[in-house]
Amino acid sequence: MKIQKTFKDNFPIIYIVGTPIGNINDFSFRAIDILNKVEVIYCEDTRTSHVLLKNYQIQNNLSSLHKYNEVFKSQQIENDLINNKSIAIISDAGVPCISDPGSKLLNSLLEKEINFSISAINCGPAYIHALVMSGFETKKNIFIGFLDKRIENIKAEIETIFTNNKDTVICFYESVHRIVNTINVLKNILDKNTKIVIIREISKINEEIIRGNIEEIFFYINSKDFVQKGEFVVVIDKNSFKKAEKLNSNELVTKVKELINEGISKKEAIKIIAKNQGVNKTDLYSIIHKKNK
Repeated sequence: MKIQKTFKDNFPIIYIVGTPIGNINDFSFRAIDILNKVEVIYCEDTRTSHVLLKNYQIQNNLSSLHKYNEVFKSQQIENDLINNKSIAIISDAGVPCISDPGSKLLNSLLEKEINFSISAINCGPAYIHALVMSGFETKKNIFIGFLDKRIENIKAEIETIFTNNKDTVICFYESVHRIVNTINVLKNILDKNTKIVIIREISKINEEIIRGNIEEIFFYINSKDFVQKGEFVVVIDKNSFKKAEKLNSNELVTKVKELINEGISKKEAIKIIAKNQGVNKTDLYSIIHKKNK
């Protein structure tokens, strides 16, 4: 598991910078500032990007990064990071790493033992920032806003999305008051190797990215190290849902107890397991009542 504290780690940063999709004046002051400060700007087409830079009087080095050389350029960018150089990645128009180059590169770099951070600028809403910062290959993705407020419905909601959308990354918002319980529920829904990213306080001084599999994330957010403050975006990698195993009565009771130990009420825990296992809620109540006698 990796914890990124973007603006406090003192590591080199890869900035994913969104560029105007039509009107060249649709650009932010911070994006201009970053493009001036980084060591090099990687772009799809140097000719197209030169027009943007000239318009904003940005004088910096341009290097091409497109779908045909993305793998080849990864070694060059890795060397930049090792040499403590911060860089920017831009597209001809719009946000890198969605349809345009970048996600394969980031995914590859995150697998290596290199100290660096990823941050996004000028990429529209928070969930787009989170998608490109996740490092997942996000060409196919779904944003679902906030999950259902009722914990027992989260499993059904996530299951429906994964069933109907193969090879899809899921992204959603979560509040500071619900983030722990939501991850606790997801631990019982997702395959244990599911990659998940939680991003907190996007673009602020306390910007933080927590990367790991669902089990690592679960243990971390239930520890004293987890900072339960701010606004959260959760990104779940594709092919994550696990099919529910049919359990006997003893196993059903154990699953309910596990959820209760994770901070979920007995009533909610029974609802979750009953729905997950396709058993009658009243029958599960009876089983637990008999076991407790």
